[in-house]
Amino acid sequence: MFLRPEDIIAEIRRAYPAERVTSLPRPEIPRVAAVSENLYGVPVYVYGEGFRGQYLRHAYIDRMGVRYWAIETGRVAIYGELRDGRILPLVVLGQPTHFVYEFKPRDFRRFFREEVPIGYIECQERQIINLDRALRAEDPVLVIDKYDLLRSATPSEFIERVKEYHSIIEALQRSLWEHEKVLADYRSNVSMLSARVAKLQELLAWSEERVVKLATEVTGIQTELIRLREEIRVRGAEAEAFEETMRRLRDIIDRVSGLVRDLVEWGEMFKKAIERKPAEGAPK
Repeated sequence: MFLRPEDIIAEIRRAYPAERVTSLPRPEIPRVAAVSENLYGVPVYVYGEGFRGQYLRHAYIDRMGVRYWAIETGRVAIYGELRDGRILPLVVLGQPTHFVYEFKPRDFRRFFREEVPIGYIECQERQIINLDRALRAEDPVLVIDKYDLLRSATPSEFIERVKEYHSIIEALQRSLWEHEKVLADYRSNVSMLSARVAKLQELLAWSEERVVKLATEVTGIQTELIRLREEIRVRGAEAEAFEETMRRLRDIIDRVSGLVRDLVEWGEMFKKAIERKPAEGAPK
């Protein structure tokens, strides 16, 4: 009977706490994210190439309406460490070893999983011959007809040639997809630049309108400055005339003041002269 890795791990976790089951670190491939529990650890066989490793995880890629599987493959094994320190392989290539039947779970100190990524397969979903059966754990191997050799009944002597042609076609398709991606990027850049140009044209029109408005304001300010300069010149002449007039008035006032002082002195002298005359004419 075929035992899946998930069955072995479930049995181990029922016998031992989950924290005692550890996994070795493995590198992550960002573009492959989804993991199918029923497919994990299943050997992958590509018709025309042979065994390519065990299924680890996959991602979906849509290209021109065709669904592709990007499958990461590797080696998966489950080991158990006995209480005497020996490490035994328990599950290899998705199949239990004879140690599973020779020892009981309580004979082991701990269990750990080894996962080593080794490859990458990209194919159309329809090219996975037994996908449904593998997902239902009915087939122990995932068979991929990447080059459509089984459907076309290709003679064995032409298999290598078909593989070579298929590789060339795949490379050309990938190049075409890359060019389409670059073209789409260029179109996006053109759209972005067109929007930027339209915005710059709008800003240019606003700037031109603003410049015209500012030029009109500057012309008005220059006219006002000329008027103010003429007014200042006239006011300056008036101020000079006013200062001359004030100077003349001050001179007149000074002269009048001098005359007034002289008159006052003359009045005093005249008054004193008048006062002296009666005193001189009086009898002794």
